[in-house]
Amino acid sequence: MSNKVIMKKYALLDKETGEILEEEAMFVGKDPYVDKGFRKVFVGFLKDVVLNEKIAGKAIRLLLYIIENLKANDLKFYISERIICEELNIKRATYYKWVKVLIEEKIIEKIDTNLYRLVPYSAVNGQMNKVKN
Repeated sequence: MSNKVIMKKYALLDKETGEILEEEAMFVGKDPYVDKGFRKVFVGFLKDVVLNEKIAGKAIRLLLYIIENLKANDLKFYISERIICEELNIKRATYYKWVKVLIEEKIIEKIDTNLYRLVPYSAVNGQMNKVKN
């Protein structure tokens, strides 16, 4: 498999001047990252997280895991202590400490057992099938 991104480019041209009015690129290749979609993280949220020493130190690893596993158009998510401890190679105590930090810092809120919600205007899940220049 190639590591190249294969795209088709389209341009909307002004008939009189030939000037490019709008360009659009569509990914059509099998790049390893294309099928995984993307996560949009809002700059204000990212800035708050990175500048917060309680989160940026270590709990950011759990936050990145949460953002990476968001479902499309949904800020609610289930997290499993066992799965996260295995995937992040951390101990149970660390997991609970990080969850507590993210709740205290108002990054996530607990809704029910293992069900949480990421704060609004933080991150969203998307698909990388169209990119506008």
